[in-house]
Amino acid sequence: MTKISLLSGSYTGPNGEGLKLISFDTATATFALEQSFPGTPDVSWIAFAPNTRTVYVTNEMAEQVGAFTLSADARSVTPLGYQPTGAKYPCYIRLSPKGTKLATANYGDDSVQVFSLDATTGALKPDPTVLRSAHAHDKGHAHWTQWSPEADRLYTVDLGHDEVRFYRYEAGSFVGGPETAYAAPKGAGPRHLAFHPNGKFAYLFTEYAETLTALAREADGKLTELNTLSALPADFDGKSTGAHIQINPAGDTVYVSNRGHNSITVFAIAPDGRISLKQNIACGGNWPRFFLLVGHHLIVANQESEDLVLFDVATDGTLKPTGTVFKLQKPVALLAI
Repeated sequence: MTKISLLSGSYTGPNGEGLKLISFDTATATFALEQSFPGTPDVSWIAFAPNTRTVYVTNEMAEQVGAFTLSADARSVTPLGYQPTGAKYPCYIRLSPKGTKLATANYGDDSVQVFSLDATTGALKPDPTVLRSAHAHDKGHAHWTQWSPEADRLYTVDLGHDEVRFYRYEAGSFVGGPETAYAAPKGAGPRHLAFHPNGKFAYLFTEYAETLTALAREADGKLTELNTLSALPADFDGKSTGAHIQINPAGDTVYVSNRGHNSITVFAIAPDGRISLKQNIACGGNWPRFFLLVGHHLIVANQESEDLVLFDVATDGTLKPTGTVFKLQKPVALLAI
């Protein structure tokens, strides 16, 4: 089967249809809009629980997280309700490994809300656990959160406090307070982190400094720097901010996107975890907030030019434009289901 179903998220305004179903035909390298779902405004991130067929979305501007049951044919959704996050700009959500919790990172401060989920329907339960930093809460900008590969810690990247921290997670509950896993240089603005498939390393991308840092994972949960490289060409002197990061399944290549410079930077990952520059290539649009690896393709979601741009991925991990451009309202998230 050559067709892949993708859920997309878009900024739409309060009455928009931010959640959409898109088909991607890998044989013909073409996209088609299959369905738009009402009642889903300003979807900036998406998660999906296959066992309950529950789609989770952020409603970023309304400070909410919502849940919907996706039909078997993926052509309709049934609302399960929204829950308030208690903080501005929820921008990232992540399911726990067992699918019993949903963690939400809020850019408006340093908080992460962890919602319990109904075991049967997948609906969000009220009164989430609220995790914060040990610093001034209003100075923080939580931008990413994810459980460790062993599911014993929940990690958070805080752009405002320039740190990665974790909270110990045992038997479905959090134990103790926040612990700093890695302190980034002041003003670097760490945004997203990705764990290596082998669990030994992690890679941190910064929004303001536009650097990628390779980190070794220690037994105590801390992260130790291996090396750091810029994602921008040395001769670039304009304004640009880092956005997204993804590692390929083989674990030998990591990709990041640069908004302003409007490019994708490709790094090689050595067996010891260190990185080296492999390629920097124009993203084919404006403001690449997100991208997604799908097999031998990479799809870039350009927010401001309002399009998806398709690249082929070579065997060495480098990218080649295909010429395929698909217009879509302010795309900022993609998820294969």
